[in-house]
Amino acid sequence: MVLIDTHIAVFLHGRQIRKLSSEVKVMLDNNDIVLPEMARFELQYLNEIGRIAETPANIIQFLYTEIGLTVSKTPMSRLVDEGILLPWTRDPFDRLICADAQVQNIPLITHDQKILDNLPQACR
Repeated sequence: MVLIDTHIAVFLHGRQIRKLSSEVKVMLDNNDIVLPEMARFELQYLNEIGRIAETPANIIQFLYTEIGLTVSKTPMSRLVDEGILLPWTRDPFDRLICADAQVQNIPLITHDQKILDNLPQACR
């Protein structure tokens, strides 16, 4: 199982897999792919401010159909408890997405350099 962050969900929806390393492509092919609930929430935010045109529901439905995407069910209280321990980012979306990877002890596929520099299980 691997977690993907918001940017990776957008890349996959846009079929922009060239932005991903060959290692990550193998991980995506060989694992169940999970989207954190906070990434789903961030997709809504990005849609509302005009950064992405597609709705989160359409992105998630497309990824469910194309790659079998599921959405994480980690309880919010666990995410907040873990996110409090991540002072290296002030972005609440990133904190809770990274917390989800840590709580589940699974890789997080991301394009975010700050996450890559600070989260041991992050990969690009």
